[in-house]
Amino acid sequence: MEAVPTNLSEIILRNLKEAVIFADTEGRIRIFNPIAEQYFEIEEKKVLGKRFDRVIPYKNIRKQFAMVYEKQEAHYDIELAVYPPEDSGSKEKMRLLRCSFYPICDPKEIFLGCLATFADITEKGLLSREISKSKDLSTIGLLARWMAHEIRNPLSSLNINIELLREELKEDAHFSKKEEIQSLLNFISYETLRLENNLKDFLDFNRLPPLKFEWVELNEMLESIVRLLRPDAQIKNARIETHFQKNLPMVKVDVSQINLAVSNLIINSIQAVSEKGEIHLYTRASKKNVFIVVQDNGVGIAKEHLPKIFDFMFSTKPSGSGLGLSIAKKIISDHQGEISVRSELNKGSTFRIRLPLHSKGG
Repeated sequence: MEAVPTNLSEIILRNLKEAVIFADTEGRIRIFNPIAEQYFEIEEKKVLGKRFDRVIPYKNIRKQFAMVYEKQEAHYDIELAVYPPEDSGSKEKMRLLRCSFYPICDPKEIFLGCLATFADITEKGLLSREISKSKDLSTIGLLARWMAHEIRNPLSSLNINIELLREELKEDAHFSKKEEIQSLLNFISYETLRLENNLKDFLDFNRLPPLKFEWVELNEMLESIVRLLRPDAQIKNARIETHFQKNLPMVKVDVSQINLAVSNLIINSIQAVSEKGEIHLYTRASKKNVFIVVQDNGVGIAKEHLPKIFDFMFSTKPSGSGLGLSIAKKIISDHQGEISVRSELNKGSTFRIRLPLHSKGG
């Protein structure tokens, strides 16, 4: 039998398909294998001997390490999303890691440090989420048809009867509580209209027609959206400014659906800004993509809400349907594009749409 190589543990660590980090009793990193270098985008020589809380760039991972040192308890199979620092120049976007953190003790149960392992499940995790969403959408389609029948008909009846009551009030000029009843009718009318609009958003999400692609000048299309929505911004004494790249390549899109997606983003910004708010709309192009950016200085989005804002029917607004951003994401995804957001409370939000450019010969 051949002797086991003395450096077997090092060979194993270097060939593992998972990232491995070990920090000693003082929190200083002693093991940092090649996959860890890849995931954390740091060279081994720059972290060995240094405390984990000074060299690991992700706060959520540092927190898990700290919990092991505090309680000396293991944490298994935790899914954590990590984003490369903005100034890193990394081409990576988001990485979803399945992480486990173990307290390591000697035979006498003396604590030696923390061992952490990380597996990249980005594609698998995102795929399972998309499968889950597609199942949800099938159920939502059935629910939408039920809502159309059970809610729209009573709403129509309500509106007809409201108008009949208004006519009755006009004819009775001496009715003592005329103004009070008129006010109540206006309120009921407003609430039924709001319900109708929310129902429309709900149905729009489920019955978007098949895409009809055509070549368009994106800047011109966006300018028409701004002209339409600028009065809504002016009501809040806010302004919409455009910053369009000249000679932008033509794009092949479904005009009505991209109109709806971008309109939803701008409306979201109008609702988010206060008086004298600012909304900026940008276009840019690269060799393969065109980008639309909607930026505002509104109330922003809480960090814990950011992963959910494109989810179906998720809303932080008391009267919101939670469908505007869901519809926008679905439309952009149907165009093989991407939509992302950066936001900070009380500073504003930036939504970024990426649409692929197509060859006119294709």
